[in-house]
Amino acid sequence: MAIQPAISDVISQSPLTLLERHAAACADCVDLVRGYFREAQAGRWLQAGDVREELCRLEWLADELKENVRSNLPRGLWLSVSRADLLELVRLQDKMANYAKHATGISLGRQLAFPSSISDGIFEYIDVVAGAGHEVVGLIGATRDLSRSAFGSKQTQTLLGLVRGIEATEKESDNIQARLRSELLVVENDLSPIDAIFLYQMLSDIGEIADAAEKVAHRVQIIASS
Repeated sequence: MAIQPAISDVISQSPLTLLERHAAACADCVDLVRGYFREAQAGRWLQAGDVREELCRLEWLADELKENVRSNLPRGLWLSVSRADLLELVRLQDKMANYAKHATGISLGRQLAFPSSISDGIFEYIDVVAGAGHEVVGLIGATRDLSRSAFGSKQTQTLLGLVRGIEATEKESDNIQARLRSELLVVENDLSPIDAIFLYQMLSDIGEIADAAEKVAHRVQIIASS
């Protein structure tokens, strides 16, 4: 007869626990975007490459955790959150790490930094986006905790408050991105057309991190309200 795992083992490796670890790994990737651009804006490309190498290592770890979530979803076991919702959450979380890798990859591949005139705004933008990543970690942790109470009315309101916080952060990132695009337009004639295209793409990729965070929040909102 097969030996059944202890209930403590099931809980310790529950899908939401793994999902929270995955969210934390993705947030760690996003945190390194600031360190990368600190080196890139100073023209220290070797050091920027070192930071991106660490970012890629963390992105690989996030991929490993993503596969752990997918492969450890129980079958035939009652779950407070459906398999489809868990799979969608891990997919959306993973986009945060992927866009961090994309934005820094464009920059390093072309040794392309943002114009110095918008450098301060870039770091403000990155900090807001990184904040969205950390808010996702907190949201998933709260989802894990509150799932044990079957998402009662009071607990659902707590989650919805966290969701609104992420929405506000994403809106702030959109506003900063719009401002930076306008500022980049002012100096666009001083840039090569190809560099300008890639700079706009880098701005977009960084913003997509916050967009992915908001999509995670909206999925949690659906879960909590269902």
